[in-house]
Amino acid sequence: METFYGQQCQDERLNYKFRKLHHFLVDQVINFCKGNNIVIDEFHLNADELAESIEFGSWQACTDSCLTFEKFTDEYKDAVSMKKVVDDKEWKRIKLEQKPFMQSM
Repeated sequence: METFYGQQCQDERLNYKFRKLHHFLVDQVINFCKGNNIVIDEFHLNADELAESIEFGSWQACTDSCLTFEKFTDEYKDAVSMKKVVDDKEWKRIKLEQKPFMQSM
């Protein structure tokens, strides 16, 4: 029986620490935004090829990462929430107009 459904790691202590990390990272972004008067809708953090960096103990050239802050237009929010129903052509136009608020790679 899986305690943590759909994931490989079933270690309760490690999952607790992982969730604490998650809260810490989200709070760091929130505090950064609040401290710099930034209002965004989403953020995304991604990193790949981590094994060698983990072994070394810090971010190395083999690891690629991207942090993106997204701030959506009202038109995009309306289309996503279905407040405004749009056809495929209009949806593509709306999506193409979205640019990251900030991005670091």
